[in-house]
Amino acid sequence: MKIQCNGSMLEWEPTRLIIAGYTGKDQKVVQQHIDELKELGIPAPPRVPMIYDLSPQLMQVTDAITVVQNHSSGEAEAVLLDINGEWYVGLGSDHTDRVLEASSIQKSKQVCLKPISQQVWPLDAIRAYWDEIEMESWIIDSGVQHLYQRGTLGSFLDPDELFRILRERDYVSEGMAVFCGTLPLHSGTFQFGETFLATLRDPRTGSTIQLTYHIKQLKDAEEV
Repeated sequence: MKIQCNGSMLEWEPTRLIIAGYTGKDQKVVQQHIDELKELGIPAPPRVPMIYDLSPQLMQVTDAITVVQNHSSGEAEAVLLDINGEWYVGLGSDHTDRVLEASSIQKSKQVCLKPISQQVWPLDAIRAYWDEIEMESWIIDSGVQHLYQRGTLGSFLDPDELFRILRERDYVSEGMAVFCGTLPLHSGTFQFGETFLATLRDPRTGSTIQLTYHIKQLKDAEEV
């Protein structure tokens, strides 16, 4: 996998993929999100934050993924990458099968590719003002772009606290990638479409990281 940072290209193959869920600093907001998901048929987690251990091969720099039916959707997340012993931050989408999610959250995540941005920033470059980094996402459905998520990384646990939890639960590995959590949905409900777009923006420098991918439907063998 080729990752770009400050004009340099880094070669990297992830050894572990961790999706951290329910990572909000404000527990009232976390509970609101849990209640929101329960209304959509997603069971409440047994503990928070939740740590989902997935196949690292799911994570790809790509502009398109394939799905069987139009009931999966993306979620913008900051992604921490351990590349050659140094930590970087990029942008990813925890694309998830929403039908399967009602019975198994981990399986619903495991069946979908996880697109990530090719561009990253050194974590140390933004660590002091992590909370200020802005994140947004949009869905394009039938050619119309809809705001899907908007907020800042200040909504989530900071990297050092997340690393502490991962060490405590014995999830730390060299060469790992960590999805840090996602923002509430702007409309309060899942939206499905043909394209997912997201950005990370550094308000101090104006630098942005962008992620765009298309969702292509495979022919469903069970449809008559």
